[in-house]
Amino acid sequence: MNMRKSNALAVVLALAWAYAPLALAWGPQGHRTVGAIADRLLTAQAHAAVTQLLSGDLDKFGNLSGRTTLEAVSVWADELYGTPSAHATWHYDDVPICGTQPKARYCPDGQCNTEQLKRLIGVLADRRAAPRDRNEALKWVVHLVGDIHQPMHASDNDDRGGNRVQVALWGVRTRGRENLHRAWDSDLVQLALNTRNRQQTPDDIEALAVEARGLVNDAGQGSPDQWAFESNNLARNVAYHYPGVACDSVPQNIVVLDNGYQSDAEQIVRERLLLAGGRLANLLNQALASR
Repeated sequence: MNMRKSNALAVVLALAWAYAPLALAWGPQGHRTVGAIADRLLTAQAHAAVTQLLSGDLDKFGNLSGRTTLEAVSVWADELYGTPSAHATWHYDDVPICGTQPKARYCPDGQCNTEQLKRLIGVLADRRAAPRDRNEALKWVVHLVGDIHQPMHASDNDDRGGNRVQVALWGVRTRGRENLHRAWDSDLVQLALNTRNRQQTPDDIEALAVEARGLVNDAGQGSPDQWAFESNNLARNVAYHYPGVACDSVPQNIVVLDNGYQSDAEQIVRERLLLAGGRLANLLNQALASR
């Protein structure tokens, strides 16, 4: 290959990397696990309200979806990607891991996870709101509660939430080029839940729901802002605790995440998924209770 073609190829690859779609959230397995745990922890009253809100549920094309559970609708917000209804910034709070910033800097006009989550919880709890608005608020809440419990969704190091940090997991075969954000979204979820299928919930979901209830009792219910604070703290101390990390800097080479890193990360991922599911159930049990 001559030098001109080589340089052209390098430019194309660099652009492809720079403008690759961002990982928006936990992968399907993570979100479905959060939804499935919450399904099992709903009160009878909240379960009936969820069933009613999801009756006649529509997919992104406006067709009947047939989805009737929190697990089933947990990935709806990611399916909107590429449409005017996607609202990409709702999936995260870009809280810096170095220093501090006023919230208005990383959440302009309230267009971030925590502020939208608060608003959408209000819509969901409002019996006077239009049924379709409450239906979509429910689906957003299910998804965004999961998102904000993912450490990479409440952190940033001038690297698009870890999307620009190329990584390799020691001893783990991943699907092509991997980045720090996507590793936490999917690869570490699969390892933490000890499953083969990236799309399905783990077989021991009933036991996980029981464990989730205990974890929430110990950790407390908290609020969207508190969940973001927890996630950012875990990002600072675990997710961004890789070799060569520096403030506001993207590593030039691929970062290898060794066995020690993976072990710590898997524990955090598992705990955050369970907390998200348990807290989501508590939130819905309160929001959908009779007044």
